[in-house]
Amino acid sequence: MESGGGMSEASTGEGMRVPTGKRMAYAANQIGVNLLWQAFNTVAVYFYVTELKVPGVAISAGMIVYGIVNAFFNLLAGHVSDRTRTRWGRRIPYIAVCSLPFGLSFYFLFAPPAIGHTGLLVYFFVLTFLFDLFFTFTALNTGALFPEMYPRDRDRAYVSALQQVGGIVGMIIGVALAKSLGQTLGWHAMGLIFGLIAVVSLYVSLYGSFENPSHGEPPFRLREAVKATFTNRAFLLYVAGSFLVQFTTTLSTSVAAYYTQYVVPVGAMENSLFLGGIFIVAMPLSFVWARLAICFTPSRMILVAIVLYVIVTLAFLFDHSALPLLITGFALGVPVAGFMVLLNVLLAEVIDRDATRTRRRREGMYLGMNGFIVRLGLSLQYALMAIFFQLSGYDAKRAIQPDTAIVGFRLLMGGVPVVFLAIAFVLFAGYLRKTRAGAARV
Repeated sequence: MESGGGMSEASTGEGMRVPTGKRMAYAANQIGVNLLWQAFNTVAVYFYVTELKVPGVAISAGMIVYGIVNAFFNLLAGHVSDRTRTRWGRRIPYIAVCSLPFGLSFYFLFAPPAIGHTGLLVYFFVLTFLFDLFFTFTALNTGALFPEMYPRDRDRAYVSALQQVGGIVGMIIGVALAKSLGQTLGWHAMGLIFGLIAVVSLYVSLYGSFENPSHGEPPFRLREAVKATFTNRAFLLYVAGSFLVQFTTTLSTSVAAYYTQYVVPVGAMENSLFLGGIFIVAMPLSFVWARLAICFTPSRMILVAIVLYVIVTLAFLFDHSALPLLITGFALGVPVAGFMVLLNVLLAEVIDRDATRTRRRREGMYLGMNGFIVRLGLSLQYALMAIFFQLSGYDAKRAIQPDTAIVGFRLLMGGVPVVFLAIAFVLFAGYLRKTRAGAARV
């Protein structure tokens, strides 16, 4: 870093030194957030469809509607956070209050009562709503602290890399171990263990969290805030590209459980190694991508990450045995590390540009708007899965699926991502041109 303190310390824009211990403590929030969110995306629908035999079409259809409704809740949550004023700050109180129920709701989601298929369907959506409610207020506010705590580009790149290390730890546990632990220890035990880890990590993160009491002009009203956000063209380019990137990675995570059961059948250990390998590789490479972002700018490097992901994901169309599948998983870790580091830094960059334009710090609105778009992406994901379940001939009661279902799973893993990431590349290229033009005018 330029400050002369190496990587041992970071500084805020006002000269405050942030010790390494506090930076690491803050980054721990990503363990809990990613652990529960990724585990939910990986096995929640799988658990209710394959283990509890709740109709897959009914759950997928319900998730489409739920995702649209919940998207607007993210927007409101971000606006509420920006307008909050307490003696403890705008963001920290939400993290302190919502972390415990966040973990509890995850546990109860995987400890359902015996109430029949209809009752379980209702139970699933009630618990999903509660889980999502507490997730939104926890994750949004931990994320909103980042641009405010670390305004310098170099600090952001390295702290973002630290966050991704914590996030990768959470992802490895949540993605790679959720299914195997659920099947070996029991789903309720998995829910309890994961919930406890998440709650502890989130409260540890509060030790390294702080807020800047100066937020500029008085906050916008909701209508003004939404209008100001949607007139920020750089944000629109960013959020559309980010939506497509996160859609493809989340879709791949959700479909992976089916892919490793029906397309390339592997045991529990190999399944964990396949999914965990992605993030084992991504962990050290997070710091490489942070350095590349400093040298070549985040907006250029996100284009490189997209191209790499497209090249690697094509292998899912052809993998037929465990070894090639494991190699594909490890290779995916390279671009995934880039996505994890660069999207955070790019959003912080967008927020800074907005603060210069509006003279207001509006991290909550931008995180909420980003969540709004991502949740719409989840609805699109479940729409695709519902169409797949309906048309492919997939039957959860069959150990061996028809060829149409196998081809469908291959396309969901290795075909659909190529289409969406090609569009994302065009959008981020537009973002690069937009920001370069703005810098030239300045």
